[in-house]
Amino acid sequence: MRAMILKCAAIAAVTMTSTGCTAFLGPYPTGFIFDSSIKPHPIDQAYISGPGKTDDKMGEACSTGFVFGAVSIGDASLAAAKKAGGITDVHTVDVKTFSIIGVYTQGCTIVHGK
Repeated sequence: MRAMILKCAAIAAVTMTSTGCTAFLGPYPTGFIFDSSIKPHPIDQAYISGPGKTDDKMGEACSTGFVFGAVSIGDASLAAAKKAGGITDVHTVDVKTFSIIGVYTQGCTIVHGK
């Protein structure tokens, strides 16, 4: 009985730590028990700067998941974030994540630009 409980615990631990967007977000830490962080989006690791590249506006679009990803709702697309902020010229894109033991998770795309 004890061996079966240990096997189930090991399978649960591996499943919970190997799912989600951890590999997608690159070298930035993602919390297993709790996560609330903002990271540069992988397509935009280098901040684009120069004349006329100020962040006058910001738009955010989120997607929420429940019960270890069994249910997920929302639109966290770049297009939705641009629309929310009234942005046509994108300067930077960030990803904001929030998770409590995988039971409740949220991922947001944050766009800065004009």
